[in-house]
Amino acid sequence: MDDASIEAELIRRIAKGERAAFDDLYARYSRPLFSYILKFLGDHGQAEEVLQDAFVKIWRSAPRYDRALSRPFSWCVLITKRICIDKIRARKPVTVSEDPVALRPVEDQKLAERDPSELVEVDDELSILSEMVERLPESQRVTLRLVMRTGLTQQEISDKLNMPLGTVKTAMRRGMQRLKAMMASSHE
Repeated sequence: MDDASIEAELIRRIAKGERAAFDDLYARYSRPLFSYILKFLGDHGQAEEVLQDAFVKIWRSAPRYDRALSRPFSWCVLITKRICIDKIRARKPVTVSEDPVALRPVEDQKLAERDPSELVEVDDELSILSEMVERLPESQRVTLRLVMRTGLTQQEISDKLNMPLGTVKTAMRRGMQRLKAMMASSHE
């Protein structure tokens, strides 16, 4: 019996509520899934939370696992990836930092502690950035607006715009390069 067969059997037993099967699956998958999550999120604490959430979801979803559709590990990675994406979407909104092209989460407490003149400066930078985005070619402008305003992934933008994923990636990369060049020339 190969690993995939053994793991599919573990999921079948988990679906019946067998704790020992769950413990065995956890022992097999927790390290590779944790590594995947950590690379995805870049935060050790959040990675631990997501790993726990993923195994809870695996436990609850085990009755719906279909071996004909995917291998056990691929199925668990898909569950984990969806939770990672949800975690990223739940993060704070983004704003422009000293490098107008670099985006970072806004901490509400840090925002409240800022000097009012700094807030005006940030608003000015955001206005300048918005004006520059408007000057980009349409595909670059639309894709960057979607990612900045809604936080959609490149795949989701591809689906929403009915545009090939490679085209979306290229448009975003070129748009970011143009914005960087525009910002550099405006600060000279």
